[in-house]
Amino acid sequence: MSKTRTTKFYINITYMKKVVIFGSMLLLAFTVQSQTLPGKYHSSWIGNTYGGKNSSTGSGNAADPDDKWVQDYIDCMSVTEDGTCYTLSGWDEAHREYGIYKDGDVLGNKKTTMNCGIAGNFSISGNTIVGNGKTIADAGKPTAIAMGRGAYEGKLLVADNGQRKQILIYDVSADPVIVETLGVEGGIAGDFTPDYDLPAAINAPAYPSKNYPPGFYHPLKLWGLTGVGCDNLGRIFVSTSEMGSGIRCFKKADGKWILDWRVEGYFFVDNIWYDESTDATEIYGVQEHMRLDFSKTHPGKEWSIIGYTLDSYNYPEDPRGIESIKAGHEHGLTAIVEREINGTRYLWSQGMTCQPPVIFKFKPNTDIAVPCGMFFPRNHRIYNLSTDYWWPPQRLSTDQGGTMYWSDLNNDGKFTSNEYSMLENKFNGGDFFIDDDGSLWQGGNPIKVWRPTFEPNGNIVYADNKIEKINIQGITSIGKLKFQKDYDRLVILTTACRSIDGGKIYIIDNWSKGNRTARYIADIAGTQMTAWTVAGNYTFHGGQNSRAKVWVTDLTTGQMIGTMEPDASCGGVNRTGWIDISSGIQAYKRKASGEYLVFVEDDSLSRVILYRWCPTGECTEPDMKVSISDPKAGKVYVKDLHLQHKADK
Repeated sequence: MSKTRTTKFYINITYMKKVVIFGSMLLLAFTVQSQTLPGKYHSSWIGNTYGGKNSSTGSGNAADPDDKWVQDYIDCMSVTEDGTCYTLSGWDEAHREYGIYKDGDVLGNKKTTMNCGIAGNFSISGNTIVGNGKTIADAGKPTAIAMGRGAYEGKLLVADNGQRKQILIYDVSADPVIVETLGVEGGIAGDFTPDYDLPAAINAPAYPSKNYPPGFYHPLKLWGLTGVGCDNLGRIFVSTSEMGSGIRCFKKADGKWILDWRVEGYFFVDNIWYDESTDATEIYGVQEHMRLDFSKTHPGKEWSIIGYTLDSYNYPEDPRGIESIKAGHEHGLTAIVEREINGTRYLWSQGMTCQPPVIFKFKPNTDIAVPCGMFFPRNHRIYNLSTDYWWPPQRLSTDQGGTMYWSDLNNDGKFTSNEYSMLENKFNGGDFFIDDDGSLWQGGNPIKVWRPTFEPNGNIVYADNKIEKINIQGITSIGKLKFQKDYDRLVILTTACRSIDGGKIYIIDNWSKGNRTARYIADIAGTQMTAWTVAGNYTFHGGQNSRAKVWVTDLTTGQMIGTMEPDASCGGVNRTGWIDISSGIQAYKRKASGEYLVFVEDDSLSRVILYRWCPTGECTEPDMKVSISDPKAGKVYVKDLHLQHKADK
């Protein structure tokens, strides 16, 4: 859902409801006609601590104590003496604009007035803090302040969202001085090796004392700080929001900070991509790197965060960290494709309304991805922003049409005028598919396949002289497409982007042998369909008012063999939002077990619905160790089914 907001320290909120993506706000229940799917499947979710269960009407009553989810965009937080956290959100799709959290639980929703820029007689003024005749000028980029309690009585707590990404604790009894800090210096971008283990906490596993390179998650590595508070026990609470929200509560044990509890919500108008080299045990969102443990079958428990790939401080022009670019209006960066090529991991963003991709590459030995390439239609004002907002920076003028390509020549993640080039071939938008060598396939007839060139600095460059144009027989319209290397076939849908009603599915067999004639398979079922994908021998599609319901078609027979719907653990189908992005469904067939994973966007509750389907009825996870690469150091580790590092190979 698009949103526009003005966020001051006293939160001022306005809403811009864009009709085209208003579906998850519809509160009417409806009847869904189901068809039994062969084998067995169950539903789960990824990316939110809670799954919004026990809401049979789909009313989204945020005050219902049994209907729990972590809200979007926690912009401010206040903490009471007993450790209850009250929050404000400039936008929550399911209307938890005022959240209440305590001890890792969601208690409900209560309209609250608060000001995160004022504490006692102190207030934030730009990058300084003033009060009691004192001025604090060394607080970095203060985004919230609070007075301490308990062991921190009389102290001033400051959330510094600048370079330090820490909580600064000031003694303000005389000249203000920092007496303690909480969090790793540099936050998520820090290179951190703790000298003690963090024990398991509420909603969090244990974190051993090992190295956590830049981008790799540890509870003491913070980012997007929006609120801070303290209770009578001296526990310190930190709220964060940067295209995903959460609260972490810390306490002291033997003089060391440990995590007491946390709540997390990561996916808003987003979907994930599976890392095929790990057999989907590792997955990616636009900013998030997560791990799935398939030995866990309790809904919502398969996932855990292992990395956050956005460094918004050191790379301030990364569009993922600029709300008006990433999430504003058209949601220009919503779902990605991840590939590892020549030892480097890359991300291609896809966009809600089929924008051309922004491309990111990972820095060596980190989990930080940096912008490195981008297609851009020259005559398009990005996301309908006002004419005085020029994005990307220093780009060529809009005096002519066509498409330009940006490549980050000096690896600084910034857009400079000498890094743009014009293309003769247009790439104004539309669906695309990225194969495992980085080639970019576009629909249309002829199909365009942009073959990549890899520069010495690792950048991927797409150019006019590297385009292969392929004419297809037996079909006129080509919209979405996916090349299945294992089957040596191209699967085609005749419709594109988010309007795929009436689409027809075709297959081109024996692609590597030169066949270029398509054969008809089936029609798309349902109405208001928006998303479609292929995995194994099946296609999967869904749409708007049908929410997280997914239709499954057998590519061998051409028959629609059944549907998937979320069960009560996810709140049922009525508790999910529209599938309203072009990549709203992704699917993968696991090599280890034959199980199908189907990932479905659910921006209503900031999560991704996960279906696990076994067509034969039994998909057994092999009782064996598997080797998968660990990207943080370019090494290979042996991992068991619980995905714990065991030994260097």
